[in-house]
Amino acid sequence: MSPRGVDLGLHSLEAKLLWGAVLLLSLLMATVTVVVEQRQRDAIVGEFDRRGEVLARNLAAISSGPLLLYNFTALEQNAARVASEDDVVYAIVLDADGKVAAHSRRPERIGISLTGDVHERAARAESLLVQQTVAADTQESLYDFSLPVEIDGQKWGTVRVGLTKRRMDEAIRRTRLELGLLALGTLVLGGVVAAVVARRIAGPVRELEHRAAAIARGELDQRIEPTTFDEIGRLAIAFNHMAAQLLQQRSALEEVHFELQRRFQELADVKSYTDSIVNSLTNGIITVDLEGRVVIGNVPLTLRRRNGSGLPVELSTAPLKGGDGKDLGAVGILRDLTVVRQLESQLRRSDRLAAVGTLAAGLAHEIKNPLTSLRTFISRVASRFDDARFRERFQSVVPRELERINRIVERLLELARPPRMSFSLVRLPALLERIVELYEDRIETSDVTVTREFARDVPPIQADEEALHRALVNLVANALDAMTAGGRLTLRLGWSEGGDPPGRVRRAFNRRLRLEVQDSGTGIPASATDRIFNPFFTTKDTGTGLGLAITHKIVQDHGGSINFRSVPGGGTVFRIVLPLVPDLHLTSEHDDDPR
Repeated sequence: MSPRGVDLGLHSLEAKLLWGAVLLLSLLMATVTVVVEQRQRDAIVGEFDRRGEVLARNLAAISSGPLLLYNFTALEQNAARVASEDDVVYAIVLDADGKVAAHSRRPERIGISLTGDVHERAARAESLLVQQTVAADTQESLYDFSLPVEIDGQKWGTVRVGLTKRRMDEAIRRTRLELGLLALGTLVLGGVVAAVVARRIAGPVRELEHRAAAIARGELDQRIEPTTFDEIGRLAIAFNHMAAQLLQQRSALEEVHFELQRRFQELADVKSYTDSIVNSLTNGIITVDLEGRVVIGNVPLTLRRRNGSGLPVELSTAPLKGGDGKDLGAVGILRDLTVVRQLESQLRRSDRLAAVGTLAAGLAHEIKNPLTSLRTFISRVASRFDDARFRERFQSVVPRELERINRIVERLLELARPPRMSFSLVRLPALLERIVELYEDRIETSDVTVTREFARDVPPIQADEEALHRALVNLVANALDAMTAGGRLTLRLGWSEGGDPPGRVRRAFNRRLRLEVQDSGTGIPASATDRIFNPFFTTKDTGTGLGLAITHKIVQDHGGSINFRSVPGGGTVFRIVLPLVPDLHLTSEHDDDPR
């Protein structure tokens, strides 16, 4: 019986031992029976074959003389004598031509040739030939033994003896029956012995099972008296030792339990104290365990203002570790950033006002000179209009200065107006080559070497070719301006390894192109790197300072990004990253930046 009072039946140890022994004995007896039966069968069949061969050779020996003398009467007598033996169905003597010379059962066939595969193979036999066949009249299974009759090395005929398999099959069946009965008796006897042995082995185990069930119920005073010195006896000794240890450990656990209860109460008091401190904090605190479950939290799950607008919150997290250094979870501190965002907004407004002031100052500076020239000429028109030389200078200077003012205003409008791009497939290598051709004379006179590093697998991109042309012209022109004493201009084109430009364009097929314009000129001063893309800012003596600002805007309008790296006295490299296909449906969200 199991600890729950249910008979385990076939699953009990006694049943497993019994059926295991029976199965093993069955396999052993089956193997022995098969082997012995096969050997007995082979012996019976071998004896049958030897008897057939002996009869055939005997008939051949006594038929050689009559065949030589054509004594058919003697041949008939010899065939009849052999056919009278047990198990012989027929005896046949064939002459050298394969015709029947004597037949024990069918004398009317003397002088004719027997037809059929068995008869033909027997007539052609050059040595002893054994064939299995069936009697034509009784359909009885036979073995046909054929042996040629040779005299002085010449074949004079063939003898054939047909033996029935009846007695051989009966002997085989009798042998199988005897072996089966022997195996069955052995199996029954072995099963009885196995049952007795299994019961003697399983008895102490059942007692051990009952005692173990009692220990599981808490009765730790259970003991087993060892009756043998084998493994079962040692198991009983080990069980008694285990029961004593369990009893001792239960006493120790009860003491530990009382101590844990006392410690738990102390922890509960500490937790209550900690909760009071946490709930009094203005910042939110959340702790989670390793599975992401919130353990402690002093903020609601939804952080919304009463008007439904979002509440900016900063979340700082740190791991929680136990005394042994193992991770216990994480703690997060949430801080209301409303005031911070308000201060940042005020700072951005101040930056915009400062940028507007800078832009206005630059615009005033750029327009001041042509306006001064215009004012001077206009103030002298009345007094010197009759002066031909004055009128000539007036017609030359005034339109030029007006055009200069118009050009400045147009560039400012280009920076301010929304992008109006006309996208088409643009091949960047060809575009760069056209720009190099545009400055070919200047490159030669300035002793500048142009190096091209173009990747071969660069496809066309979707872009506004005219706008992109203006942006690259600005970069190449600035590079040439920085190399007045000669140098190297390097143009690179390949695949970008970087990420997306922030807030502009999603990746087109996850591929972006990188375009670099590098010079070996004087470089950009470190003090000017933060303002290089600002309108009207320039490090040169000439120019309006709008070229790089316009280039920056054109690249942004294409969903790309632009940056640079410069070493004073070591040259500058501008890098542009452009998508293969800009997302025209994504609105451009420009930064609060005067650029």
